[in-house]
Amino acid sequence: MNTDTGIYLYKPSLAGAIIAAGVFGISASYHVFQMVRKKAWFYSPLTVGACMMTAGYVFRYLSAKSPASLGLYIGQSLFIILPPSLYAATIYMIYGRLVVFVDAPDASIIRPTRITKIFVCGDVLAFFMQAGGGGMMAQASMATMGQTTMLVGLFIQLFFFSFFLVISLVFWKRLRNSPKGYKVAQHGKYTWSALLKLLLSAAVIIILRCVFRIVEFGQGHDGYLASHEVYMYMFDTVPMLVVQIMFHFVYATDVFGAGAVRAGSAETRA
Repeated sequence: MNTDTGIYLYKPSLAGAIIAAGVFGISASYHVFQMVRKKAWFYSPLTVGACMMTAGYVFRYLSAKSPASLGLYIGQSLFIILPPSLYAATIYMIYGRLVVFVDAPDASIIRPTRITKIFVCGDVLAFFMQAGGGGMMAQASMATMGQTTMLVGLFIQLFFFSFFLVISLVFWKRLRNSPKGYKVAQHGKYTWSALLKLLLSAAVIIILRCVFRIVEFGQGHDGYLASHEVYMYMFDTVPMLVVQIMFHFVYATDVFGAGAVRAGSAETRA
């Protein structure tokens, strides 16, 4: 093992970790502000994920300073890998409320009363499998099992997100071809279709990120992607930052209106 790089197969960038922690931290702070000011508590998973991502790059900076520290390495790895599962939970909850808002449950392949339950349960399963796999990979005796568990968790996440993308596209197509889609009142700067496009775009970006992570973990710790830091920043850091920032602009409560959000929340819990 290279004593200069410790656990890493390269010299991790201190500047990259500082910049990433800074921009994710600014975004996370703004998400907290928006969620509290607008009482949009269904944004809690995304907000927690944004805070975790910030912590992940703080851990990465500390890990780069002490590359032989196993604890810091595990911390940065888990806090960077897991947040997209939390982003997904908010995306699923927004979709359920959106279907209720436009009053078109029949246009959705899965009814809004079941959307959150089905997809969030799948998301929770993927989250814990990735977390468990990441913990096992840190132990030499369980590294292979941990890698397999992590990959299964990522495949579960990919399956549910891909299924969600299909459901969302079908819903969008049906509403575009229905007079009902043109009769929905606009409460803010953006329409329901703009919010749905945001969810679709975020889903595509997270799916691509998930594919990158599957290939990376499939190659192993000493694989080409894992041994070149630039790819993590290109195909994980930047895409996840884009997703976080996108959700600052088209905010669900501005689309739904406060009353519609409360009604949607009650109905999607039914």
